Amino acid sequence: MKNRQEIITRLFSLPQEIKSAETDIFSEQLGITSAKDVLSAKEADLYTEGVIDGKNSEIRTAQLRQLTIKERNDVAKAENDANIARIKLNSLHNEFKSLQTIAYLIEGVE
Repeated sequence: MKNRQEIITRLFSLPQEIKSAETDIFSEQLGITSAKDVLSAKEADLYTEGVIDGKNSEIRTAQLRQLTIKERNDVAKAENDANIARIKLNSLHNEFKSLQTIAYLIEGVE
């Protein structure tokens, strides 16, 4: 259990950590956008080069999926990284709220 001074110190440090976590989320969102742009460019190139030549939509979609595995995996990784960053931010917010409540209760007891 933390003592009063540790709680106060932690409360003062959390806003900067929260700001940093928010910046991380913004960065991760840019990573998602970038990965999606790369995927779209690759798909466009495949169509332009005539590599995608299926006779129907299902075949063309399957060809695209097969030839863009790396790019789709990059998008999925970027989205996963953003979700992890959101979890971290939520955890910091929860800790901050909890410590505020504890500080309030300690102040009321003393």
